[in-house]
Amino acid sequence: MRRRLALALVLVAGPALAKPGTPGPAYFTGSYERVGRTGGATPQLLSDRVTITPEGQAVVIAGCSGAALTMSFGPAFEIVNLMTGAQAGVAADCLFHNNGYNRPILTCRLEDGGAFTLWPLPAATPACGG
Repeated sequence: MRRRLALALVLVAGPALAKPGTPGPAYFTGSYERVGRTGGATPQLLSDRVTITPEGQAVVIAGCSGAALTMSFGPAFEIVNLMTGAQAGVAADCLFHNNGYNRPILTCRLEDGGAFTLWPLPAATPACGG
């Protein structure tokens, strides 16, 4: 009974807040280079740019084309650098850390086999068409 109650609470809970000691969504704002592969039956290589913008307690990773990826902190609170979310209904996990300039680097994996890393670009770099 307790397990069912705990599961129900997890399922109805909204996006988790940033964990103590981790940055909030605004820390991730900016343009990034994305390198990796798409998922699905015929994976393709990825090498493009995306932007990350905060949306409440979540972040939205948007490329120049395709569906956006919405990520929130949690739910595994013992892993402080984990974000979870979905892109077009496909579950995703991203681990984040920072580089020597205190800028975030994200390594993400999607349930359909897609995987990519995001590296921050200089502030003046446009995400699309530049």
